[in-house]
Amino acid sequence: MPSSKNVVFDVVGTLVSYDHLFDALEERFGDRFREAGIQSRLLGCCWLETAEREYTYLSLSGRYVTFYKVFEGLFYRMLMYAGIKEPRKFASVEDVAWLVGEWRKLELRPGAAECVKKLRDAGFTVWCFTAGDIERVGGYFKNGGVDMPAANLLSCDSVGVAKPDPNAYKPVLEKLAKESSSTPWFAAAHMWDVSTARTVGFKGAYTTVLEAEPLHDIFGDMEVVADSLPGMADGIIAAENGGQSTVSFWRSNLHACDNHRSTPDLPAKADIVIIGAGYAGASTVYHILQLCKQKHLPIPSIVILEAREACSGATGRNGGHLKPDPYNRPTTVAASHGVEAAAELAEFEASHIPAVKKVVEDENIDCDFVLTRCVDVLLTDDICARMKAGVELLRKNNVSVMNDVFFTEGKKAEQLSGVKGAKACFTYTAGHLYPYKLILHLLAKAVDAGVNLQTHTPVNSATKVPDSDGLLTISTPRGTIKATKVIYATNAYISAILPEYTSKIVPVRGICSHIVPNTSTKPAPHLPNSYILRAGTVEYEYLIPRPDGSIVVGGARTKYYEDLDSWYNNVEDDKLIEKAQHHFDGYMQKHFHGWEDSGAETSKVWTGIMGYSSDALPHVGKVPGRSNQFIIAGFTGHGMPQVFLSAKGIAEMVMEEVEFKDTGMPRVFETKQSRLESEGNVILEGWEASRTTSVQSL
Repeated sequence: MPSSKNVVFDVVGTLVSYDHLFDALEERFGDRFREAGIQSRLLGCCWLETAEREYTYLSLSGRYVTFYKVFEGLFYRMLMYAGIKEPRKFASVEDVAWLVGEWRKLELRPGAAECVKKLRDAGFTVWCFTAGDIERVGGYFKNGGVDMPAANLLSCDSVGVAKPDPNAYKPVLEKLAKESSSTPWFAAAHMWDVSTARTVGFKGAYTTVLEAEPLHDIFGDMEVVADSLPGMADGIIAAENGGQSTVSFWRSNLHACDNHRSTPDLPAKADIVIIGAGYAGASTVYHILQLCKQKHLPIPSIVILEAREACSGATGRNGGHLKPDPYNRPTTVAASHGVEAAAELAEFEASHIPAVKKVVEDENIDCDFVLTRCVDVLLTDDICARMKAGVELLRKNNVSVMNDVFFTEGKKAEQLSGVKGAKACFTYTAGHLYPYKLILHLLAKAVDAGVNLQTHTPVNSATKVPDSDGLLTISTPRGTIKATKVIYATNAYISAILPEYTSKIVPVRGICSHIVPNTSTKPAPHLPNSYILRAGTVEYEYLIPRPDGSIVVGGARTKYYEDLDSWYNNVEDDKLIEKAQHHFDGYMQKHFHGWEDSGAETSKVWTGIMGYSSDALPHVGKVPGRSNQFIIAGFTGHGMPQVFLSAKGIAEMVMEEVEFKDTGMPRVFETKQSRLESEGNVILEGWEASRTTSVQSL
């Protein structure tokens, strides 16, 4: 029985690739084709397209013939179309039989298994509606290692009506409607297929993996358009959730620009399109406007496209820290890229404290900014030794930020931090703030300056190469917009638009909470600092005090980290992480001296999706292989002390064509083709390593 959420896929051409057929044509006829001026792939495409046409025409005339028979019968005609005067002498009956046999060996498309898994994990039942016979289509899934129940395979052969006759889709829609009140999805890489399914009542999801060009002006807009199968799954999941998500503390009181659209319709064209209205997008537009002001440049036309509400992603769901990392991440970078690179990173992060402080003061931003010190509390001997070794390495190499790092251990560490069981602690300058208020202020300022903000406008795709006018085309469900330059600031969701970043920037789900002391009981002690509580490399919590005495704390990895699917490549911020949702109950009483009788309770818990980089370093700069396209993403849950000045660098690259090396950003941040081609994944490597050791509970 299907769930309340259903997706019906076209199979061959969508989940299954035609490439094996093209390879078979090349293997059998390659040399002879070339002598005749024929391209194997082009002939194969024409063969398929013609077979689909004749199959449909026969059905419309009341003479349904199986696709397989039509396809086999047309091969000699295709040779004649290609200029072969005597097709049956050119190819034998055995040749055709061999080709048709190879048709049965077609393979699942890259990303197909991941697409199906994502949808099933999100509670969807996956169906398939094919023009082929069920046994053959079932074999494609079996050979590809995807379990597809025979009951979920539906064929045009059963009703004797060919796609895209609307009457072929109606029985499928009626079948699902009997068991679910939710409108099902139809997903395909053939625009004729999905657009027809929409005419009978399906919601439509289209991927460009086959046809490349959506041709919205001919077929109309779809609810979801994506450049990859996993990206299409993400789009369906997000759209089915209606953009709803767990509500973070920071988004309790919404700004007027939260759902803002500067104009009812998308502009036809802009000088710059920024995709994403979070920290990266808002900071980038701020620096562009500042650059124009300082250098007396004309303000370009700028459009910001946001899939949901402004600052509704990671920045609107984080822990409120503005906390540089003077030693932990730099130590890792020192090992992989050298001490000089580590120093660049540490100093760049530290410079964010005065930079953000200055913009808050200059712009008079009401965002609860507090300049303080972070207390990094170490709870085990192992993590203490690891951190001390890293700090000593950086001190030995005269990394300047180490001058601000102080160390305490033993009983003094517990007294200084107020944390029970503290073995040691480091302290250093940090800040905390109300991130949503900061971002919305910057966006509102941009809107006032003439920037066009369009919320609830997800981007489905962007062209890789400019057209003859030098313009890039950005496609959305609301239409297209052309731009001279595009800046991708979507962090965790980047691969849905730029498939080359699939597996390089991965959505990672985290959890956070707001804890409120009971004012009618014994007052809780004031916490003067922000805090990290570390029990291991992946077992840690982070927290800040609010001006009203409440606490924002996130982490809880000890509860769910072993369950990879609950957090890795997971975009479900509409759900709590089940194993961790009660982790913060009694948290302050358990860990902080003086809070035992505070009556502190968890008032709110939420999830958020971070963009983790496979090498733990952000991707910033020119997108490899894409003219006039820039990326600022992949901050691995640590964007607050990295994004603002990275955005300044991007603004300089976009507006003044400054080279990355001259922006002041750490060299290790630069996105490069070599990084995209790297097969390493420190996220999964760390997870695998953790499985060999016992996870200690905080």
